[in-house]
Amino acid sequence: MRRFRPTNEYNFWPSFVDALSTLLIVVLFFLLLFVLAHFFMGRNLDTKNSEIDQLNRHLENLAFELSTQQQINQGLTEKLRNQREEAQKLSEEITGLKDEQTKTLAQIALLEADIKALTLRKRELENETSQKSARIKEEQKISQEAKAHLAVLTAQTEKLTKELEKLSALLDQAEEKDKKQKAQIADLGKKLNRALAAKASELSSYRSEFFGTLRKVLKDRDDFRIEGDRFVFQSELFFKSGSAFLEDKGKKQLNILARTLKELQKKIPSKIPWVLRVDGHTDNVPIHNELYSSNWQLSANRAIAVVQYLIEQGVPPRYLVAAGFGQHQPIDKRNTEAARRKNRRIEFKLTER
Repeated sequence: MRRFRPTNEYNFWPSFVDALSTLLIVVLFFLLLFVLAHFFMGRNLDTKNSEIDQLNRHLENLAFELSTQQQINQGLTEKLRNQREEAQKLSEEITGLKDEQTKTLAQIALLEADIKALTLRKRELENETSQKSARIKEEQKISQEAKAHLAVLTAQTEKLTKELEKLSALLDQAEEKDKKQKAQIADLGKKLNRALAAKASELSSYRSEFFGTLRKVLKDRDDFRIEGDRFVFQSELFFKSGSAFLEDKGKKQLNILARTLKELQKKIPSKIPWVLRVDGHTDNVPIHNELYSSNWQLSANRAIAVVQYLIEQGVPPRYLVAAGFGQHQPIDKRNTEAARRKNRRIEFKLTER
């Protein structure tokens, strides 16, 4: 009798079979689920496709209706455009008719005015015709009286003609006398011009003496100059800026001028009508303060101040004249400070009245 020995090996085959059976069952279960899911999804997809087909058909119907409606709208738009064009044409025609109506009314008004004027003119002509008819009748009555009156006028005309001949002879004599008088007047004018020239020449000599004396007295000063027949002093010598009140340094120069004038007055014959003209000039900078509203007023006041001071120093007023020119007679027309300083001046000129 044989003895079986016990062994330690494990038999895993039944476990493998069980595991394989379980896996097969699981695979079959999932396959069944997939089939069921595919079946239901197929049915659902068919349903969706059917709905999509219905929606496509509905969409095609809507597209057709939309196309139809667009065609209808296009037709309506075209019709509306035509109606608008017709309305615009009618409006233009109405405007033209209104213009024509306005012109027609204006023409009618003018015609009515012309009719009224013609009616008045007709009445005036009728009145004039009736008046002329009455005048003709009166003239016919007067014609014979006029003939008699004409004879009288003829006689008077002959008498007047004789008198006119006498007056013509007298007029010729008067014209001859007038020619002689004109010749005498022309001769007197020449004599007067010669006399005036002589006086001017005589005054010119005294002017030269006056200028020579002042030139000698003021030879060392650089704030005056000679411009033609004038002595020119800068305004700053006599006045402060914007003022017409004489400064002390200016009065000293005017004292010299006053003495020279008084000495010259004794030499100039009384028959020579001479004056010393004092001209005030300013620059082109506008002035407007409490005392002076313009450069013209300032220049005039400065000239008057110089004249008044010369009178105070004994110069007779009849030999003095003050004039203000403002900025309107510049020596230098440039718009620079040097030019403005040159234009601010007081001028003295010995001249005739």
